[in-house]
Amino acid sequence: LIVGAGCAGLLPTQTVNTQTQWTSYQEVESVVKAIHRGHTLEDVKELGLDVDKTPNVQSLTYLDIAKRFGLIGMRDGTVTIPDGVKNLMVAAEKGRGYELNVQSTHSQRVGSFWADFLQFRKKTHTTGWDISILLIVVNDEVEYVLYKGNPNIDKLEKEKNPLGPFQKINGYILVDLIAD
Repeated sequence: LIVGAGCAGLLPTQTVNTQTQWTSYQEVESVVKAIHRGHTLEDVKELGLDVDKTPNVQSLTYLDIAKRFGLIGMRDGTVTIPDGVKNLMVAAEKGRGYELNVQSTHSQRVGSFWADFLQFRKKTHTTGWDISILLIVVNDEVEYVLYKGNPNIDKLEKEKNPLGPFQKINGYILVDLIAD
């Protein structure tokens, strides 16, 4: 009883926070929703997103954007391409894409310490939020804004290994052990 008490506190945890000025999904979303076509990068900066100084903003070329929208290697023009993306393709080097991924998640292993430690059962509970933003800019003006995200991450991952620590032994190692 003494050995088993408090063992759940020994299970690992992991926290992931993207270093930005925002602390919630709603804060980021309100900034993105305020960005419209025709805004300049200076307007976007005043709204709270400085593509030059906000951490974790990735600068993308028109070729990166073309690849993301499936424009490279496309044979038939059946995909509808947003006008802002078309404008970027025409502008080529005069345009830029900016991508920002912001996340705040916390993962906690739950359940029996011994089942987890001996690799029979692992349960991980993850909570938090994430959001991904894509800005397409041509000649310093916003042409297109796209975002996606999950404001309420709550998932439970379960892993079960009936053989515990022996579950992941390579078959050849087992044969070698038996042969010896």
